[in-house]
Amino acid sequence: MRWVVLLLAVAVILPTVGLLWFISQVVSNERLAVRQKLITVYKEQLGKTLHQTDIRLSKYYELLDDKEIQVHPYRNKFFAVGQNNFAGLVIYSTKGQRIYPLLSFEMGSSVDFSKDFKDAWQLEFVEHKFSQAAEIYGSKAMYGDDGVHLAGLIGKSRCLAKLERLDEAIAECKQVAFSPLEKTAGPNILVLIGNARLLLLNLTQDNAEYSVLFEQTFEKLASMVYSVNDAGFALPADHNLFLAQAIAVIARQRTALDDEKYLKLSDFERLVAAEELSIRASESFPQAHTLENVKEDKPQYLPLVGETLYGIYHKTGGTSILALLSTENLASIFANFESGFRDSDVAYRVVDESGRFVAGADEVDDEPFVTAAIGEDFPGWKIELSFKAGDVFEKAASQQVTIYIWTGVLVIVLILLAGGFAAQAVRKQIKLSRLKNDFIATVSHELKTPLASIRLLVDTLLEGNYKGQQQATEYFQLVSKENERLTRLVDNFLTFSRMERNKQTFAMAWTCPADIARDAAEAIKTKFNAGRCDFKLQIADNLPDVFADHDIMVTAVVNLLDNSYKYSYDDKNIELKVLSENNSVCFSVKDNGIGMNRRQVRKIFDRFYQTDTSLSRRAEGTGLGLSIVKFIVDAHKGTISVDSEPGKGTTFTIRLTAKPLENTIDEEVEQ
Repeated sequence: MRWVVLLLAVAVILPTVGLLWFISQVVSNERLAVRQKLITVYKEQLGKTLHQTDIRLSKYYELLDDKEIQVHPYRNKFFAVGQNNFAGLVIYSTKGQRIYPLLSFEMGSSVDFSKDFKDAWQLEFVEHKFSQAAEIYGSKAMYGDDGVHLAGLIGKSRCLAKLERLDEAIAECKQVAFSPLEKTAGPNILVLIGNARLLLLNLTQDNAEYSVLFEQTFEKLASMVYSVNDAGFALPADHNLFLAQAIAVIARQRTALDDEKYLKLSDFERLVAAEELSIRASESFPQAHTLENVKEDKPQYLPLVGETLYGIYHKTGGTSILALLSTENLASIFANFESGFRDSDVAYRVVDESGRFVAGADEVDDEPFVTAAIGEDFPGWKIELSFKAGDVFEKAASQQVTIYIWTGVLVIVLILLAGGFAAQAVRKQIKLSRLKNDFIATVSHELKTPLASIRLLVDTLLEGNYKGQQQATEYFQLVSKENERLTRLVDNFLTFSRMERNKQTFAMAWTCPADIARDAAEAIKTKFNAGRCDFKLQIADNLPDVFADHDIMVTAVVNLLDNSYKYSYDDKNIELKVLSENNSVCFSVKDNGIGMNRRQVRKIFDRFYQTDTSLSRRAEGTGLGLSIVKFIVDAHKGTISVDSEPGKGTTFTIRLTAKPLENTIDEEVEQ
């Protein structure tokens, strides 16, 4: 068997391995060919995309050169940042002086009112004498210049609010918040007006009576930031940022900015972030000469703490501009790469001159197959093309590779099927040969024992070696017993033969189960009486009939009783019960024999299986009895179960479907 299995394995494995190797080589060559084709295609596409990048960057320079946005730095910033082209701007004059962003102290708008309002501040913030402080603020406001006048009104309004004189406080604050000086005043007056409007919003925001005034004030304040008055003045950048942040907070809490009058809230918040970023950049580059290491019109990394930021230093219209670019802005510059490779199997990655990631895929699973310089506008910058995760070449060559693979799979399946059929045929022949050998050995052993006994007894009788007629009778009884044993063996062999050839026929009819039990007990009575056996027969009353072959079922029950007798070695206690249970009739054979373990129970109905396979075993038999019982029960569409425990005996239970009660009643009525 070992050599047969080895030869079959070699016959199957060698062709399979060879075919798999051949398929792998074909697929690998196909992938290489597809890879080269893809690289050629994507190189051509990359060239077109790089040209489009140069065109897109030139539009950014045209935006900075547009004379319409050179009217004022805020106009410049509002247009450039609002369109999400830049993250911020720093603008310098022709002399290199920064003109945007300018802070309060740089624009002269941080007016010191400490001399004018020293006494009032002491009363308000230190002594908390708000009434007296309000009087001083009011008197100062009457006789001072515009700045002192507005600051005094704001102070008086603040003190009145602390005194809970809300109506008076709002009236004083409105004079400043809606002052006509907004159109012509400089930054210092604009700061005071902006503060007054913010104070007025705080005074009216939780009062339904002043809801209309709140909306008017909010509209005034929102239109004030990022704007220039008729005289060309604007808020300082830091104060503008402060007011814009306050507007964004109020807008998030109470209402969104009206899209028709102002910007969307998201765009407004982008301007706030750009203002803040512009101020931070101006601290690092306060004058134009600090940009001497920044190449003109070349995007370059800016070492701003906490930010990944790039800048373009561009001169136009007598001014110079440091345009700040975030990674989001750069991604829009390289948007043509995104659109060009979106539906492809390629991932792009842009890195600057220092190898920093700029745009595209942050991480790639494959080494780049193309690395190219972006162009003169991006010195040292490179774009890398890599194939995305997954076998892109197999995807591209899927049709041809699929043909190869399915052809190989089909051949391998045929080889395996052929090998499987061959192995099954060989196994069947070996099993059949082993079965025949076991059958011959078992039959020889089981026939030899009774024949030898009969021969010995007959020779003894023929020679007259017996004492009297009583001993001769005993010898004849032993010959009869061995003859019965031979008869049962031959009957089992004939039944088994009919089972194997499917020639067993059954005379099915409605049969009384009590008659089956009594006939089985009668058939086995002689054997049970000869040995030490306590046999009990219990039959329940009023048992329903079963649809069965009477004689065949007697054979099945006899085989169970005979099996119990064989495996109960000493004092035998065997019990046959017949009862009705759950629309079934049960034939239960219980003994006190040696019992079986779980493994033996699973195999007990196999043909020729015996728990003791040695020829010197105590229990006689061929191992066919229980397999015949199983065959008979299955033919009757019944079930047989085994409950056994080593050393404690075994119980076999046959269950056959009982005759329905309705049929029984109908027959009684007909009679």
